[in-house]
Amino acid sequence: MSLHKFDPECPDCRPVIINPGTGKLLPPDHPVMLAVNKVWEASTLEDREAFHRVTVLNSQVPDDLRRMQIMAERIEAMAAN
Repeated sequence: MSLHKFDPECPDCRPVIINPGTGKLLPPDHPVMLAVNKVWEASTLEDREAFHRVTVLNSQVPDDLRRMQIMAERIEAMAAN
């Protein structure tokens, strides 16, 4: 994972979901991960960079947080279907 700058070629720079009960990553075929990956693939570079800034660099910039909120809402809506 790139610490300082988002790298679109980095395979480990994608969102993952951890099962709070087991502490393990959800498998790629889990419905929530399918939603996460679908939303990620449809996201813009700016959204992905905001994701990196919030999750890795702890950004509190309002635009970064807004982008993360929108992404989370899309994942939630898609996973519910």
